[in-house]
Amino acid sequence: MGVFWFNLYYWPLFLLVTALAVVACPLLFLVDQLSNRQRTPAATLRHLIRFYGWVLVVAVPFWQPVRVINKGGELPVPVIFVPNHTSAIDPFVFGALALENAFVTSWPFKIPGYSFFMRQAGYVDVRKGWPEVARGVEALLGQGCCVIMWPEGHRTRTGKMGRFRRGAFEVAVRSNTPIVPVCIKGTRQVLPAGKIFLRPGRVTLTLLPPLYPQQGLPVQEQVVSLRDTVRTMIAEELARSA
Repeated sequence: MGVFWFNLYYWPLFLLVTALAVVACPLLFLVDQLSNRQRTPAATLRHLIRFYGWVLVVAVPFWQPVRVINKGGELPVPVIFVPNHTSAIDPFVFGALALENAFVTSWPFKIPGYSFFMRQAGYVDVRKGWPEVARGVEALLGQGCCVIMWPEGHRTRTGKMGRFRRGAFEVAVRSNTPIVPVCIKGTRQVLPAGKIFLRPGRVTLTLLPPLYPQQGLPVQEQVVSLRDTVRTMIAEELARSA
């Protein structure tokens, strides 16, 4: 399918799905709360947001849905997902994972509508500063919610991975939470940085084997070891699938 027809198909459906999600959210929220009384309102919203993402990356692009490859076996929930970052659509592809998750990010908080739901769902705004971010992540993990943290901090514009920051790995060590490296491939071809028109393409989300903090070692030594190991694992997976 050509770029013109792909966008003519996808964007109207994106807007339709988003409008329906906003309209249906109060009813779905109420039904979920009544049927799952143990679930917090924020957790209910996170489940609804994940389903919204699933529709956008699996159901709508039905001929080329996001493909999930699990190379790590059963996930030790909760975990901190640490992915590479190549496109604005990267966060949406996590809708393909059938588990509760939340993001540590900034740009969706700048979008009217999205920002309201993200705050209510307990997503973490990185603009609040590291101490607040760390507290927010640990709170989510304590609720059994998986967290997605982007170690590069922003999308690559060259296609090459940038420097990995320490934040995700420091939280993992201090909270004794496993990290799952995630290799995202294909999103840069679908929507490169600086573009607004989508292009048809295959997107894969590969979950790599989880890594655990090494108890007994100094905190900073564990942080650096996890950071370097995760970056190497993702780089090797990208090279294998290139």
